[in-house]
Amino acid sequence: MLQTKDMNWEKAKEHLDEITNRYKRLVGIPGVNTSLALTLVMYPLLRRFNSGERTQELYDEMLEVE
Repeated sequence: MLQTKDMNWEKAKEHLDEITNRYKRLVGIPGVNTSLALTLVMYPLLRRFNSGERTQELYDEMLEVE
């Protein structure tokens, strides 16, 4: 397990932003529903990050989104 100070938060944020943007680009395509993933997964992770949370759990969850 990494120490919080050793976690690459910039990399985790870039990954989450990239995946979030992929999902956003799919919005409006017939037959594709990304609203659940965005609302229930991506946006809460971004909110936690933007509020200053820096935990192992958040770090792992940010890097695990696909």
